[in-house]
Amino acid sequence: MRVGLLLLLCFVVPLGSAVELAPESQALLAAATSGEVERVNDLLSQGVDVNTKNPTGRSVLHIAAFNGNLQTVRALLAAGADANLADGAGLTPLMEAASFGHLEVVRLLIQRGADVNVADQAGNTPLTLSNRGRHTEVSTLLTEMGATEGGGKEEKK
Repeated sequence: MRVGLLLLLCFVVPLGSAVELAPESQALLAAATSGEVERVNDLLSQGVDVNTKNPTGRSVLHIAAFNGNLQTVRALLAAGADANLADGAGLTPLMEAASFGHLEVVRLLIQRGADVNVADQAGNTPLTLSNRGRHTEVSTLLTEMGATEGGGKEEKK
């Protein structure tokens, strides 16, 4: 339980931030962090916003993708979560999953319309992040789906 609370603090409550989220939103973020898909579904059925974000702009889907929680990602997408929602640094859920080599989460996000060539504020794409982490299966899948290191924005010569 303490590990779960520590993870929650790392992803939901950044140091020095003022938390102004409704208790239901906090509960959804916590459930996504710990991979409690039944709790996620219960909260969504109560009307909690599926695109709820923490104070740094990370959505519930970002957190589930980061943690590789395939069932939670599936539930959030089925409830209408935006697969291309960017956080405060421009990272998308696909970028989170690609960074950590969560192949099945990457596959599902792509199937649900995630942009394989999106770039964050630093210019990183899902393929860049996957390559950096040496996640060859993820990099292969992204490449097969049309991803490029430059995000499809290479200069024409």
